Amino acid sequence: MEMTLGEAFARSARKFPDKTACMDDDSALTYGQMNDRVNRWAHALKGLDRVKGTRVATLSNNCISLMEVYLGNLKQGIVTVPLDSRGTIEDICFEADSTDCEALVFHSDFAGPAEELLDRLPRIKTVVCMGGKVPKFAPDYEELLARGSSKEPENHLVEEDEAFLMFTGGTTGKPKGAILTHKGLLWNIISVTTENQSPTPEDKIYYPMQMYHTAALSRFLAYMYAGGTFIGSKTFDPEVYLDMVEKERTTFIVGNPTIYRMLLEANRKRPRDTSSIKRWLCTQGFLHPDLKEEVEADLWPEGELYGSYALTEASPAVTVLKPWDKPREWGSVGRPYMCTEVRIVDEEDRDLPVGEAGEIIVRGPTIFKGYYKNPEETARTLRGGWLHTGDVGKYDDLGYLYMVDRIKDMIKTGGINVYCREIEEALSRHPGVEEGVVIGVPHPKWGESIRAIIVTKKGGRLTEADVIDHCRQHLASHKKPTSIIFADELPKGTFGGKVLKRVLRDKYGKE
Repeated sequence: MEMTLGEAFARSARKFPDKTACMDDDSALTYGQMNDRVNRWAHALKGLDRVKGTRVATLSNNCISLMEVYLGNLKQGIVTVPLDSRGTIEDICFEADSTDCEALVFHSDFAGPAEELLDRLPRIKTVVCMGGKVPKFAPDYEELLARGSSKEPENHLVEEDEAFLMFTGGTTGKPKGAILTHKGLLWNIISVTTENQSPTPEDKIYYPMQMYHTAALSRFLAYMYAGGTFIGSKTFDPEVYLDMVEKERTTFIVGNPTIYRMLLEANRKRPRDTSSIKRWLCTQGFLHPDLKEEVEADLWPEGELYGSYALTEASPAVTVLKPWDKPREWGSVGRPYMCTEVRIVDEEDRDLPVGEAGEIIVRGPTIFKGYYKNPEETARTLRGGWLHTGDVGKYDDLGYLYMVDRIKDMIKTGGINVYCREIEEALSRHPGVEEGVVIGVPHPKWGESIRAIIVTKKGGRLTEADVIDHCRQHLASHKKPTSIIFADELPKGTFGGKVLKRVLRDKYGKE
């Protein structure tokens, strides 16, 4: 038998039958209890004529039933397509339609969008509702489980089989369905658990970020592989988060600078015992050294900081910065994981010397299979056997990688390439700036000029001259912004994630 994600969970259930596997806002299940229900769902899929390779969409926020569906689908060889539970009906319909989904499993909280999706997409013939009050147009998930067998399903799965279709590219245009395999996700888990010594069976994580994102999905699968405890939640609330850390004695946290600022503010108002946190990972943005010191002093006093670079097409982890690493400069995302190769290349895929910025390309067993029904984009992205990330990076002489920018975010002003991330890091050093991002604006003489959109700290007052003068002190003259927009907040993905620059360009990108 080849190791697949469903078999990995079954193995954990045999090893830790009485240990808590998963929790959500309302309940908890041991590995033994959960495996029983997962198997019943896998058998129910056969009764619904869902066979290996079928694409089944899910529409739900984090809950135990959703986790069961993911695992049961994996045991039966079903390809899960997690729809954006925070998206509009247009987003949801596009995702389900573009990936040829034939079935839908949804939570009763999404009965309205589910019914509209079914009206629009006649291809979807099978529908199942989880949780709460079940509408008349859908069978009840719990009733299907009650009729299913708890025996391990027989299957003939291999590591190369497709497991998930995860959407990516939504920050720059229409999202694409990236095909992730059992092999890619398993190698991601093996790399992370080996190099980070986490998760272990003793680890427990509270994770309110939704599992239609690869970061959340891969974390869930890693905990099921290792025998840890995964606590999912429908929403992110800083007060609830800190209460859960204290109550459940969670050991690991994943967040970004925005989330850590929110948690700091909440914990200063009402301090909790957060000493159980042993590791904290910062993703999706530049972590200023001052913020790191505040987090270590006031939020996770026993925690060690990890950094990373990841993307959906790599299942998703590429590099890791460990607490004991000592790169040449602040802001490194670490070194490649043990199974991953990373190069920095020019426009013709020629290797660039240390310190010179170019495109990050990646190779290894975690790399995705391609974009669903998009051969042109797949060929362009995977040309030469390497994943072309569209990200700009550089190496130092010790082999540490630095994320410089997105290629699409690069500004060309006066014939010179300027990277937004460098300017944004300079903006973050201003004591009055809460957040700052940079976009290019068309300019008749220079091609593009540089515009910064700033959110000031509470109670602070800044002028355009203040910000430009600060940048003049930290950047070459041609890199400083020429115009400043002050905003109350920045548009972001789920739970303070990536800033949606396409929204900013639409709103502020005119000359």
